[in-house]
Amino acid sequence: MADAHSSLILAKFNLPVTASVEFHMEAFVNKLILIVFFFISSSVLANTVNVHEELTATLENIRIQNNIPSMSVAVITSGELTYIKGFGFIDAEVNKPTDSESLFRTASISKLFTAQAIMQLVEKNKIKLNEKIGHYIPRFQDTNITVKELLTHSSGISDSIKPIHFDKQRTINSYLNSVTKVLPKNTENKTFEYSDTNFNILGAIISAVSHLSYEEYIDKNILKPAKMKKSGFFNSDNSHFSDTKPTFNGKIIPKVDQRPYDFAFNPSEGLISNAQDLSNWLRLTLVSDPSLLKELTYKDMLEPEVKTSWGEIYMGLGWQVYKSSKDKIARHPGSIRGYKSLVITYPDRKDALIILTNSSNTPRWEIAKSITKILKQNAEW
Repeated sequence: MADAHSSLILAKFNLPVTASVEFHMEAFVNKLILIVFFFISSSVLANTVNVHEELTATLENIRIQNNIPSMSVAVITSGELTYIKGFGFIDAEVNKPTDSESLFRTASISKLFTAQAIMQLVEKNKIKLNEKIGHYIPRFQDTNITVKELLTHSSGISDSIKPIHFDKQRTINSYLNSVTKVLPKNTENKTFEYSDTNFNILGAIISAVSHLSYEEYIDKNILKPAKMKKSGFFNSDNSHFSDTKPTFNGKIIPKVDQRPYDFAFNPSEGLISNAQDLSNWLRLTLVSDPSLLKELTYKDMLEPEVKTSWGEIYMGLGWQVYKSSKDKIARHPGSIRGYKSLVITYPDRKDALIILTNSSNTPRWEIAKSITKILKQNAEW
């Protein structure tokens, strides 16, 4: 027979009193576990909903205050996408709202894809970081600039060549010919100078060693493995064209003043993408997924190589890296006329955020700080 104490417990939870106390006590424990799990799950869900509501309200308020017509934000926590949302409208005239698949010009975030492609080819022994670039592109045989110096913006090459409209049909070869005329004469004492030209040359190296166009290589080896289904590079028709128009203070920038699409600049600023696609790629990058790179290669890319002119920020291989408190941070902002974007990652925690906007006056760092503050206050990060 069950003892009196056990009988009272079983009766309280509507369990029958029999000789098998052990059996029913096990049933009681299992039921109690389910009850506790339910309350914990409900609490976690409620907290997640509250955090998302706070993020949405804060971000929408910042968007309105700064006259940003269209914005898309994604948050990755411990390697998983935990928040993604579009704000505003990609076309206010027809009230078409921004969503997670709305396409933006990502600007210099493109450089991260070029850097990743270079490192894929390094893994395949088709490129050596310390090799002179003339080894891959003969027209540069008279310079001692290396691949690594291009990746770290320490080649000494300035951005004297600007993009021109694709209608003028400048070829990659004619662009590279122009670059040879502005190569630094003193190549011994190179210092940091951020330059699109460095990455446009890297794009040409990728094409030379892979026997594919730069765009074909990136699509085959990064976009497709990362399931970036809507992303790509402008090709003069309506495919891979930004859904959002460039603006400043809420007004569309006149076409004559917009940053032109130039195929030669695809490796430095040409990627058209959205928050969903970038999240797919960034998750794989954070968890060192072998479909893109080996784990050791990911780590090598984040090692500080060259001190920048931006305080305590260093250039890794494509990434800008620094430390804040105890966190290692790897980032890359993007900015061209009418668009501002930002990718910030915390590699050790596998946390990250993505910000895409179609406004030159976007306070990216304020947005990033606001997101981080909310997540930390709610123990999400």
